[in-house]
Amino acid sequence: MSLSCSTTLLTKAMRGSFATPPKKATDGVPESWFDLGFHGVADFWSPWCAAIVDGEVASLACAARLTDSGAELGLVTAKAFRGRGFGAAATAGWSRLPTLRSRTLFYSTDRDNASSKRVASRLGLRHHGASLRIT
Repeated sequence: MSLSCSTTLLTKAMRGSFATPPKKATDGVPESWFDLGFHGVADFWSPWCAAIVDGEVASLACAARLTDSGAELGLVTAKAFRGRGFGAAATAGWSRLPTLRSRTLFYSTDRDNASSKRVASRLGLRHHGASLRIT
C-alpha cells in the first residue's frame, strides 16, 4: 500500500526511534479519542501500529483480543482522516508485526459498519463468517 510522503507508520517497538516523537503522551492523540479511553500512547493495546500524519495519530490498529494462537484487530481512525486509506495502512502494518507472525489474525466488524467494510475490501480480506449477539 502506498502512503503519502507525510504519512509514517509507527509501532510500539519503533517509538523510541521515531524521528519526531510526541512531546508528551497526549500529543498527537486526537481529543475525540479520549472518550474511547485513548489519552496517550500508553493506552494503545499492544501490539499496535499507528498511521501518523503530520505528527498526529490518524489511525490506530491494535489488538482488541490477543491469545497465544490468535489476535483480533481493533481499528480506530480519527474523523478528520477517514476515507483516505490510513485505516487500511495501519491495519496492513499491524498484520506484519513480528509478534503476530505465529498467530491467526482476525478482522471483525459490525455488519452495518460501512467504513470498516471498506477497509477490509481495500485490503482484499475474505469474509469467513458471521457472529450473533444475544443481549
